Amino acid sequence: MELPINKVYQVLQDKGVKHLYHANSVLTACQFLREGALLSRGIIERRKLYQTDQSSDGIDRQYSLWNDVFTDSVDIHKRGACINFYGPVLFVLDLQILKHVDARHVWVTKLNPTKWDGRPREDRWFVSTRDLKNNFHPGNFDQMIVFRQCGGEIPLSGFLKELIVDDPKMKATGALGMDYFSAGCGALRLAITEGPLEIKLTRRTCERRCQCVREYESHPVRAREMFIPKL
Repeated sequence: MELPINKVYQVLQDKGVKHLYHANSVLTACQFLREGALLSRGIIERRKLYQTDQSSDGIDRQYSLWNDVFTDSVDIHKRGACINFYGPVLFVLDLQILKHVDARHVWVTKLNPTKWDGRPREDRWFVSTRDLKNNFHPGNFDQMIVFRQCGGEIPLSGFLKELIVDDPKMKATGALGMDYFSAGCGALRLAITEGPLEIKLTRRTCERRCQCVREYESHPVRAREMFIPKL
């Protein structure tokens, strides 16, 4: 349910949130960089651009979320010490973006839409500013800030603070045997030169407890799709 964007900003700030985060594949991230904006799945589809399939695509269509842009209040990879299944490229946005986006309202999920089946609207979304103040917890991965009714496009200029890329320590098969991190960064750097943004790439530094490398190795097909997709 829609909440006044200025109220959401204040609640998040009061709870210590300084950034919003969006994770995606190298392929999809390259489209964002060329366009200079986060784009909804629907917008990319309508512009006939490439994007990596996500397991949540069917759910997004079912619940009319296909044209919305989702962000998190924490770096899920860092907090969970695990891979972010939405992708290895993390866009780190200044919270101030909420003050400048072309929308008066945003929506905030209580549950990830993959868990919505059979749930009433008040279990799916925060219903009021008071509800948000009392029950929003930074680091709860179910609770996402969703940009709706904004044309499916969130301009990044002036608000993209960092672009963090995972290093799965894997190499592609074949004669060249290029490692996934280098291949992904090469594609991202090219996309940056083709778009309006100036941003450097940061290799993710994980803590010892992080299981991401092991998880990438356990999902080799998905890892390749996330870094070196077949178009």
